[in-house]
Amino acid sequence: MSKPESKPIFNKLTDESFKERGLRGFLLYRDLGVAEATGGRFGATVAKTVKKYQAGGGTPRHTHDLEFHLIYILKGWLRTEFEGLGEITMHAGDCVYCPGGVPQTHIEYSDDYEVLQVTMPGAYVTQEV
Repeated sequence: MSKPESKPIFNKLTDESFKERGLRGFLLYRDLGVAEATGGRFGATVAKTVKKYQAGGGTPRHTHDLEFHLIYILKGWLRTEFEGLGEITMHAGDCVYCPGGVPQTHIEYSDDYEVLQVTMPGAYVTQEV
C-alpha cells in the first residue's frame, strides 16, 4: 500500500507568525504548515483575537464543508453554539469535535482568546446559513 506524500515540518513561532487573513477580521491567524506538508489533506491553524478590533464579537450562523474539525481552546474563552450540542462556553483546555455541515455560531470571545483548529481537508468552504 502506498502512502500519500507527506513530509515532516517544523513551524517556529516568531513575531511575524500571525497574519491578518482568514475568515474573521477580528482574528489573527497562524498557519502551522500542515496543509502544505500533507498535500492539503489536513490543516492546522492557531487564531487569536485582535485587540484593535472589537473583542467579544461573534460570527453569523454558518457551516463548514469538511470531514473533520477539531477546536481546542488554548487561552481565554469562547461562547459558541452547535446544532445538536447547544450553547456552550469553552475555556482553555476545552475541546470540541464538529463534523462538517453542522450549523454553528460563535457568539462571544474573550480579549485573550486563542484557539487551535485541526481540519480535514486543509482548505474548505464556509457558508452562512
